[in-house]
Amino acid sequence: MQKRFVYPVFILFGILIVVVYFRCFNNPATTILLVRHAERAAGSDPPLTPAGHQRAGDLAHALQSAGIDAISVTDRLRTQQTADSVEAQLGLSNIVLAETAIAELVSQISNNYRGKTVLVVGHSHTLPDIIAGLGVSPPPSISANEFDNLFLIHKHRWGPILLTRLRYGAY
Repeated sequence: MQKRFVYPVFILFGILIVVVYFRCFNNPATTILLVRHAERAAGSDPPLTPAGHQRAGDLAHALQSAGIDAISVTDRLRTQQTADSVEAQLGLSNIVLAETAIAELVSQISNNYRGKTVLVVGHSHTLPDIIAGLGVSPPPSISANEFDNLFLIHKHRWGPILLTRLRYGAY
């Protein structure tokens, strides 16, 4: 009679070990840091203003020990200049994608940077779509005069996706 209960217990214990392994050890978190470009001058593809360069420096200081493995920017000068200080500080090269390549960016993060930390510098109209593409619903809105948001997404292969909204630099 006792052997009838021993086998199911061993089977359940084995299943529990497999589940714990996949949830804890084979489920690395991908961290995505998202910021809007810093303050910009007027024009069609303008550079950063002096305040924007200061904010870019503040971003580099805030993220110096974040363990960033990759930086993605758009093909606009203002996003590239915002990331320049971080790029120089960490010795990384920016991944430049078209402003409209949101699906490609989300795919690259999900497939090529699982378990890593990625900085994305975008625009007020692209960041909500990127955040939604990464699985956060509803995505936050960003007004045209907000330059100090720092969004952190912690994404596991299985489990909840966590979004944290922080601020950096001068307000």
